[in-house]
Amino acid sequence: MSPVVSVKNLTKAFGRHTILEECALVVEEGEAYGLVGLNGAGKTTLIRLLLGVLRADKGEIAVLGENPWRHDALLHRRMGVVLDHDGLWGNLTFEQNMKIFAAAKGVSWSASLSYMEEYWSRTNIYNNRKAVKFFSRGQRMQCALCRAFLGWPDLYFFDEPAVALDVDAYEHFKSLVMAARKRGASFLISSHQLDTIDDFADRVGMLREKRLIELARKAEQGNRLWSLETDDNPRWATIIREQCGGAPAFVEGEWQFESTHADTDIPVLIKRLAGAGCAIRKVAPIVRDFSVTIRNEYRRNAAEELHRGVT
Repeated sequence: MSPVVSVKNLTKAFGRHTILEECALVVEEGEAYGLVGLNGAGKTTLIRLLLGVLRADKGEIAVLGENPWRHDALLHRRMGVVLDHDGLWGNLTFEQNMKIFAAAKGVSWSASLSYMEEYWSRTNIYNNRKAVKFFSRGQRMQCALCRAFLGWPDLYFFDEPAVALDVDAYEHFKSLVMAARKRGASFLISSHQLDTIDDFADRVGMLREKRLIELARKAEQGNRLWSLETDDNPRWATIIREQCGGAPAFVEGEWQFESTHADTDIPVLIKRLAGAGCAIRKVAPIVRDFSVTIRNEYRRNAAEELHRGVT
């Protein structure tokens, strides 16, 4: 299975100022990739290169198997995009804007109406007859998101998609992402809002010193460390050690242990413990905060930038 995004040796400069140098990126089908970095690190530049808005100085880019710089309309119909500018016609209404975008995407108006009725009828932009230039920033972002999910594309590029959304609009956005992922869609989401990255991303990369460095995978954050709530009995420790390997620790009313093969280890462990008379109150993965890793890297990156600026 080919990745939906593949970048090799990517370099982009503006004049003498190099933004990206020898960057590499792979986004697999069905994956949500989180892109983070300090202001000016090149996140928006990278997304614009992936969309074919900018041309790379060096390197290879493949998006859904195509070179985006060829500006193939069929390729762009397979993508949903939200950039820093919403791209709406301010003098037109929400519905008039959607008619234009539906035609550009090759989505029939009847199908578009069904989509908007099902997914947007409970929002405050639905049936709003004002020109969108009179909408709030959050309402305009909702319009941009509505356009992005129109026709349920295969791949989404989002640059700060949640920055202006209120609580209800953000929950609605989450439901749309979930619906698209059930259809097998992939995402690349750039944001400074780490809660957004934490909610959506399976994997996170940081643009740092002109290159993209992978920081974390969600699977690695939570699935190795487990907790089991029961009493402090050395018999349970022996069974846990035999089944999962390594010595468990009893901390505040629960056994904490690692499992590298949780899908097979945990069901067998529960069966063995129950058979030995263990009263299990709860078994669950210990989900480390996905954003902690990112925050630590932000702080380290910012400190290094400051040091370079001083020296």
